[in-house]
Amino acid sequence: MAQPNTQTPPGSNRLIIIAAVVGLLAVVLVNIYVAMVKRQAQAGDFGVYRLTTSLKPGDKLAEKHVKATRMPKQYRESFEGMVIEEPFGNDSQLTAMLGERVKATARRNQFLSHDLFTDANDTELDTRINPNLRLVALPVNPKTLPGNLQPGMVVDIEALFPGGNLNVLPVLERATVFSVGTRSIADDAQPDRGQQRFTTISLQVTPAEATALEKIKKLVIGDFELHLRNPNDNSTPKIPDGGINPQVLRLLD
Repeated sequence: MAQPNTQTPPGSNRLIIIAAVVGLLAVVLVNIYVAMVKRQAQAGDFGVYRLTTSLKPGDKLAEKHVKATRMPKQYRESFEGMVIEEPFGNDSQLTAMLGERVKATARRNQFLSHDLFTDANDTELDTRINPNLRLVALPVNPKTLPGNLQPGMVVDIEALFPGGNLNVLPVLERATVFSVGTRSIADDAQPDRGQQRFTTISLQVTPAEATALEKIKKLVIGDFELHLRNPNDNSTPKIPDGGINPQVLRLLD
């Protein structure tokens, strides 16, 4: 009885080898394509920074305070105003800001934004003056200022006038302080040290009062003195009708 032929036909091994090579090549090409697509996608991503700790005004930004977070490029417009690195992995923006002091309170996990390094009071000064009023600066003695004087506090203002060493007269009562010197975040963080550099305060007054105060400044001996008062105290015992003390105005004649 004839035995069945179990031998592989000529050329079959070659076909098997070719098929295996083609299959392996296809796997390699697919992997290369996937890697290329991934690299292209990553190149389109951008980075933002999330705070790992809370910061308060005056703190210096350090690399340990932030963690880079990758974001898809389609969300780029949603992060306007944030410190952005493009592409992700670049840290040039962060490097340029390291050591800068933040000027606003920042909470842990919020994104690092440029607003944190901008003082809200940096708005143009003239745009913050009320219509029909004028801003007047008065010289003050930094050594006698009430402790931790801040814009918005209410004060009485007095000064020494010619006519004797005790001729101290009230000039204004219940005056609201508009600004105190040139405030900086470092001054706010260390008020005792910063306070010593405040040599002027500014008030909002009517145009007529502004002119009168300019004349009074030339008449006053030394600096103006401030008496801090409770903002809820509406009494005006020394100048009942408000405004500039009429007794002082008479000295200008």
